[in-house]
Amino acid sequence: MDVTNHLCLDLSHSFVERLSVHVIHYTRLVERREHMESVITRHGLVGCNPEWMLEWDREEILDAYEAGKWGEPSKITAGSVSLILKHLAVYRRVLEQPERLHLILEDDVLIEGGFVSKLKKAVNELRTPWDLFFIGLGCNLHVPWWKRRRGKTVYYRGWRPGWLWGGGGCSRCTEAYLIHPDFARRLLESRFGKPPFDRPIDWHLNAAGMALEARSFWAEPPLVTQGAFESWRKDPILNPGGRD
Repeated sequence: MDVTNHLCLDLSHSFVERLSVHVIHYTRLVERREHMESVITRHGLVGCNPEWMLEWDREEILDAYEAGKWGEPSKITAGSVSLILKHLAVYRRVLEQPERLHLILEDDVLIEGGFVSKLKKAVNELRTPWDLFFIGLGCNLHVPWWKRRRGKTVYYRGWRPGWLWGGGGCSRCTEAYLIHPDFARRLLESRFGKPPFDRPIDWHLNAAGMALEARSFWAEPPLVTQGAFESWRKDPILNPGGRD
């Protein structure tokens, strides 16, 4: 089923009812579960019947990882493999409901007030066919200032690398993004849907986007940031802006 235009244009029903939220979560980090449950409640996302991706925790894959099943351990950590497998598992869930909008959130995001209305407005701007829509700040990456327009939120990024945009291609980290079911299918059917893996999920998705020529869009200003936990705020690679 090709739902390329269907998802973009049919927003006549309640937006929250049409939105599926998938939370990527590492089950041992109980405080993150509590944090995300609070975020979901506070921003009125309970009606989206959020799904928690609890499979593929690091401990579950460790033996196979050390045996080299998922990739060369000298090139990628077990935690990074776990995160990739969780995102891929969400993509398989996305294919089960191709008529819905699918928002993926990692479990350390921060969201400001009015999120649902801002997201609805942004989705309404996605009038052209799309594959990926990154709504998070993602390592402090932004749409170049000279491309921004008053009143506009959604900007076409495409898949080609370009240093002025940052990120090396289509992705903007994976803390918050929407994925179209058609692109989820294409990715899962490609070499990027199976091991070996050799890079973290954001760069893995970036490579997939370039290979599959993803129609990628970014939100500016971003609707979501990371930094709910100290481990992210103090990592100079993940948080080059140095917020604390």
